[in-house]
Amino acid sequence: MNTSGSRFGKRLWRSVTAGCVLATAVGCDGGAEPQDVTPPQAVEQEAIVGSRYQAESWASGTTGVFNEGGGEGQSVAGFQVNEVIRYNSVNFSNANQIQIRLAAPYAGGKAELWADAVGSGTKLGTVSVDAATGGDWNAFATKTVSITPVSGTRALFFKGIATGGDWLFKLDWFELHGGGTTEPPPTTPAGTIPVVVTNKCPYNLNVTLTGVNSIALERDGAGNPIYRNLARGASYTYATPANYPSGRVSAYKVLPTPQSPRELEKAEFTLEKPSGGSQLIHYNLTYVDHVGLPMEISSAGSGSSCVAVRCNKSASAIESAIAGQCPDGLRYSMGGGTICLAPRSFCLDGEYASDPRRGDVCTRLDGEIARCASKYPGQCNPGTAKTAQAYACSPPFFDMSAKWCAALNRGTVDMPDSTDVSKYYNTGKPYNQYAKWVHQQCGAVYGFAYDDYPMAANQAGFFTCTGGQQMNVTFCPAG
Repeated sequence: MNTSGSRFGKRLWRSVTAGCVLATAVGCDGGAEPQDVTPPQAVEQEAIVGSRYQAESWASGTTGVFNEGGGEGQSVAGFQVNEVIRYNSVNFSNANQIQIRLAAPYAGGKAELWADAVGSGTKLGTVSVDAATGGDWNAFATKTVSITPVSGTRALFFKGIATGGDWLFKLDWFELHGGGTTEPPPTTPAGTIPVVVTNKCPYNLNVTLTGVNSIALERDGAGNPIYRNLARGASYTYATPANYPSGRVSAYKVLPTPQSPRELEKAEFTLEKPSGGSQLIHYNLTYVDHVGLPMEISSAGSGSSCVAVRCNKSASAIESAIAGQCPDGLRYSMGGGTICLAPRSFCLDGEYASDPRRGDVCTRLDGEIARCASKYPGQCNPGTAKTAQAYACSPPFFDMSAKWCAALNRGTVDMPDSTDVSKYYNTGKPYNQYAKWVHQQCGAVYGFAYDDYPMAANQAGFFTCTGGQQMNVTFCPAG
């Protein structure tokens, strides 16, 4: 579950002079500012722009291969030993790794990766399923494979060479990585984890990192938050305590004021260092409050879940989608930009109480909630909860019931446990239009709090990186 939003609109702000809080190379008196912070660091492994390829877009395959539901929309099934799947026009420039999203309910699947041609081309590497990814064919996991570097745009081939059953695995997507350094994580003081924030947006961003009670990690002498101004392509490294709950990196085009405090976008995480245990980095990519910027969150560590999750749209593409497609026209100015507001925020925050659109948006699911209670007595027990509480997965009832909160948001009351994502938001019943739009824009991210139910549907995910060494937050990863 993602419970983001508990801090939304409830920040603590002090009256400050913006120029004395913003961290740039110029001090408040116009002179040079002392540089007493760690200089910007490069992200350890950078995704190549446009590098994610949906598996169902294969150019050719042998007779047993076919597309079916599962994963991000569809996935490739029927992949067996000696079968080959071809993908045209794959950009390998600067790539030295490939991440592959796959699923298999048993171990043993293995496929070779070839560039240009199988056998006579360049063998890039081998992907293996060392353990079952879950209990069924839609329990996807991400495997990372180091590949032989090749240049330019080429055809990529998957050739099945071994299996632990019938199919090798189902294939959801693959993604090329490279172009970054292979150096160790940035050095920060003992007892801290580097959180590297990078701006790839086509404009400057002001960023700050806060923790519990919205208290900034970096503050000036008066206790005011310090905002780091990042030009396009710039990074800043925060030395974050190894135990740091409720971490939040906030980004603004324009510095906040007490009258306009909300950020354009945010990324959330928690750092945990159990006594005698391995460093843990917990994170997900959530848009349950609003969409303002595309972003990527990733981590470096020893665990298999130290992966990247992203909204791989350009800043201009997201801005265009907000301007022309934001459901119900819930567009507002925040952090110097325009956001598309989630209905949970619109229906629960008092500042929107006089908006006439509430009459439609905030009652949209009432009929389905009543039908749910009638159809499943003793199971679906919403009590006094209405549409606003369903959007937010909040009390009464919906905070304790992922199943029914997810079903009502997706319009799947008649099939609440379904993992057939083609039916989500597509049953002819009312649903959360914002959540559907978020998935159309950004893929497997949180559009509402229980968007990870059921886990096998792979609509969203909460990741825990064990042996964590570094946390990375990138705004506008595709530029």
